[in-house]
Amino acid sequence: MMQDKDNVGVWDTALRSVLSCVLLALAVEGIFPTAVSIALVVVGLMLWTTVSTGVCWLYKLLGIDTYHHAR
Repeated sequence: MMQDKDNVGVWDTALRSVLSCVLLALAVEGIFPTAVSIALVVVGLMLWTTVSTGVCWLYKLLGIDTYHHAR
């Protein structure tokens, strides 16, 4: 099994965690139309997935790496 190298740093992870919680909470509150709530859930879950795995596929495509690698 191939393991992907982490590319999401500590500050990036913290920001994504907070943003994911906010988006998911807004979606659950039901204050937006259904389509908007579904979009909030999708984006919130994508952020949560990158936080839990440490790998962001968009960063991989763009060649971005915010993870601090020890030397």
